[in-house]
Amino acid sequence: MIMKIRCGWVLDLVTGEGKKDKDIIVKDGKIDEISNVEGVVGQGDVDLSELYILPGFVDAHNHLCFDVGDEIQQIGEHLGYQALVGAKNARAALLSGVTTVRDAGERGYVDFAVKRGINEGLIPGPRLLAAGPGIMRTGGHMWYMGEESDGEAEVRKTARRQLKAGVDFVKIFVSGGATSHLTGTVTPEMTKEEIETMIYEAHTAGKKIGAHTHGGDAATWAIEAGVDVVEHGCFLTEEQLLMMRECGTWLVVTSGIQRAIRDCAGNSAFMREKAGAAYANYLSVVRRAVELGISLAVGNDTNHGCIAEEIAFLERAGMERRAALLAATLGGASLCGIEEEIGTLDIGKEADLIAFERDPLAAAPRELVPAWVIRSGKVMKNPVGVCS
Repeated sequence: MIMKIRCGWVLDLVTGEGKKDKDIIVKDGKIDEISNVEGVVGQGDVDLSELYILPGFVDAHNHLCFDVGDEIQQIGEHLGYQALVGAKNARAALLSGVTTVRDAGERGYVDFAVKRGINEGLIPGPRLLAAGPGIMRTGGHMWYMGEESDGEAEVRKTARRQLKAGVDFVKIFVSGGATSHLTGTVTPEMTKEEIETMIYEAHTAGKKIGAHTHGGDAATWAIEAGVDVVEHGCFLTEEQLLMMRECGTWLVVTSGIQRAIRDCAGNSAFMREKAGAAYANYLSVVRRAVELGISLAVGNDTNHGCIAEEIAFLERAGMERRAALLAATLGGASLCGIEEEIGTLDIGKEADLIAFERDPLAAAPRELVPAWVIRSGKVMKNPVGVCS
């Protein structure tokens, strides 16, 4: 199938150039040609001639089947219901301009069901990379949604079982978090040897591995052992950030979820206090990461549909708007290892486009919600709403 997308301004976030009045020709869901406008916009084509075009956003850390609030109560729901929650949040992601989601852990492989539903057109949603249930120690952070495993032999077997199941990447929980009931935010919850074992298994299978950690000894162990991604990192030290720069470790910035947990009246006092402390410290950490040139991507976690909040946070941390948008597009694609497929508007890549009424390089953060979303050449959202 061939279609034409007529564009007002095509913005190249890598070079900072804007190309006016371009036609993007899409063939079988991929960008086949980018040319000067020619002819009329025909039936089956898309006219975005008054709009500004970017590649689709990448949410590099999400849990589609959860919402902000009592996670243990939510996890008690039937898996079928959790899949419906995932469908709801996949729709919210689309509305915000996200065309790719990296889902960082769900109970019982329910993310696989959501992914299949999206791929088969049963529900509208972004392209989905799924980690299945995360791996944590018995009673560790998010124990209620993952596979509790203890000791080198057991974590090795769990990692291999998940790789056999076909996870897109491996997710481990190596220290505590804002919602941890039994440990502090930076308390190590896995041994150095357990962490090294799981990183070895993921890399041997050719998969990337991300570690939930806000800091502490476990963050150091994970970075030293070669983990690909530090998820969150609200209390990372200068030494750890320098180590990440040296090792090429990614940081996924997830500021909004800390704010959302802090502000959620239904959360327990200890969760709100821990999240508030993390949020208060986070800006200085991310500002230093920006100064050091650490590779950054952004994620909404369970603060669904709020990718603009993360872009605004990166700006507060010292990034220019173009760099912040690049982190939310090519940054996320590169972290996921699919930068040859998505992340920029180049010939041969997936036709993932989002279109704005105002120039996203100058618009207010609240205006960074696109009027149109196109994923793999298919219109997923227009000014009327989600339409696929």
